[in-house]
Amino acid sequence: MYWIYRTYRNEFLSWTAKHFSQADRELRKDVFQESVIELHTNAVSGRLTEFTSSIKTYLFQIGKFKIINELKKRDRITYQDQSELIKDHNSAAMDDDQESEENQEKLKTAIKVLSPDCKKILELFYFKEYDMESIARDMYYKNADTAKSKKSLCMKCLIKEMNKLSKLMVF
Repeated sequence: MYWIYRTYRNEFLSWTAKHFSQADRELRKDVFQESVIELHTNAVSGRLTEFTSSIKTYLFQIGKFKIINELKKRDRITYQDQSELIKDHNSAAMDDDQESEENQEKLKTAIKVLSPDCKKILELFYFKEYDMESIARDMYYKNADTAKSKKSLCMKCLIKEMNKLSKLMVF
């Protein structure tokens, strides 16, 4: 594996710099190293028995998907405000600010209204930081896309409940 690492490292870093300019050099280096490890793991475990492409193509595909997933994680802006509230929900060091406390209370109330599945998905995603494939496996969904759709619906329900509570508090 060492020769694969040395042979393709610089080329991978150049290729990813060109195609994924938003990824810094450290991320690209980390992703390459993880990709080589995954290639090795796949070969040793027997999941990879023959190549239908070159080693380079296989390695770069692993890296491409890893870097895309990492950039998606970093750039996740959908429901950003609500996700921060959720992450802070169990935080021991809660802000003393009255608005923050009110938001936490609204969040607790809104979460109580959600279905058990929604509660579980949001817990797995935001507290335990599971990826969609892991959530699909845990929740017995067909695939990661199904889990992603369900999480999106759950977030919409949570936001809707939070908005209802905000309107109630205003009147």
